[in-house]
Amino acid sequence: MQLITIDIKSNNQTVTEALAQFLVELESYKKGGYKVMKVIHGYGSHGVGGAIRTAFLKKCKELKNRKQIEDFTCCDKWTPQNVVRKIAINYCADLLADRELYNLNPGCSIVIM
Repeated sequence: MQLITIDIKSNNQTVTEALAQFLVELESYKKGGYKVMKVIHGYGSHGVGGAIRTAFLKKCKELKNRKQIEDFTCCDKWTPQNVVRKIAINYCADLLADRELYNLNPGCSIVIM
């Protein structure tokens, strides 16, 4: 299945706007039958992405606890030992070709829907 990528940090959005965009797109892609989404949230290198990243990861933990997503991982933890990585690759082989993931980029995450 094709890898979906969304960017919630680039349009000078507030944290609230970024999370709202993520939730709308998450529901849309889940309804479309997709299983894996890459979310670009930034990591604070320009002074703004850090707040979005923190709120995004907190929201993902909440969604996982409520069983609204299967799992998630920040890409700075994208190592061969990462269980979420193994599951995500089983759902979406496109992840194998995504070089950004293998650079352990803290500015993006993978969400298993």
